Amino acid sequence: MAAKKAMAYRDLLPPNLPKIVSEWVAHDIPSFDVGGAVVGSGPAAAIFFAKSRMVIAGHPFVEAIFAGLGCRVEWAPNYPEGTLLDNVTSKVTIGRVFGPAARILQGERTALECLTRCSSVALATREAVMIAKREGWGGRIAATRKTTPGTFRMVEKYGILVGGGDTHRYSLSTMTMLKDNHIDAAGSITAAVQKAKALGGFALKVEVEARGVKDAQEAAKAGADVIMLDNFTPDQLREHAPKLKQAYPQVIFEVSGGITHRTLVSHLVDGVDILSMGCLTHGVAATDISLKIDKRARL
Repeated sequence: MAAKKAMAYRDLLPPNLPKIVSEWVAHDIPSFDVGGAVVGSGPAAAIFFAKSRMVIAGHPFVEAIFAGLGCRVEWAPNYPEGTLLDNVTSKVTIGRVFGPAARILQGERTALECLTRCSSVALATREAVMIAKREGWGGRIAATRKTTPGTFRMVEKYGILVGGGDTHRYSLSTMTMLKDNHIDAAGSITAAVQKAKALGGFALKVEVEARGVKDAQEAAKAGADVIMLDNFTPDQLREHAPKLKQAYPQVIFEVSGGITHRTLVSHLVDGVDILSMGCLTHGVAATDISLKIDKRARL
């Protein structure tokens, strides 16, 4: 099931993906590549080895990188994207690359950065989602906007999807989030929400960061679509989240603020629809993947 969903996520990627990844490769090769000249352009093959626990993710980026270099990627059919590799005790072959030797090595590091980063994020997300499911919680685990700046954030957001999570907003333009600084500068929650609604129109949701129950109530009455109960303690959530949801059922209630896999369970409270975790995209342990030239390949 996870692998089928991962295939569907490819359709979300923009048509200019080849151009985007080519810019990543270009940053790594700004002028001459002496190492590439050493190995030459003869045909070669290389193997992707997974050497740690992970959820395999990032295939479209790797394929686009090597396609732009005149190479071809073949993924191991028994380990499709979305597969959880657990109890890894030795090198697992998850794919192969074929093409000119120099070109394979020119794409190696950029491809591995995408594959390892995406797989790391997917694993962290899958683990959080599974904890929530085991607890019987019916909400959604989401990421935050704490990502790598620029186009590479696409890799991390894609990893969230493959891991079974919600990407949350992609940028400042995809949802209006009124945080404490916005509210303080605008003068009040009500004033900020009203202006955001007027400027953003009917198609753009407005989320308000609530620093307490009174903030949440004001935001709901002002017409906020989403309310973030920011840095509420588990005890505060258990006391107030169900009451807020009952009073304002049309509002999506989100919980965020330093939540980790270790503290996740205590925040899985009735009345909470979304639980967002910045740690899914920053500070995750890197998965161990390597790409090695196959000296035995007959080409």
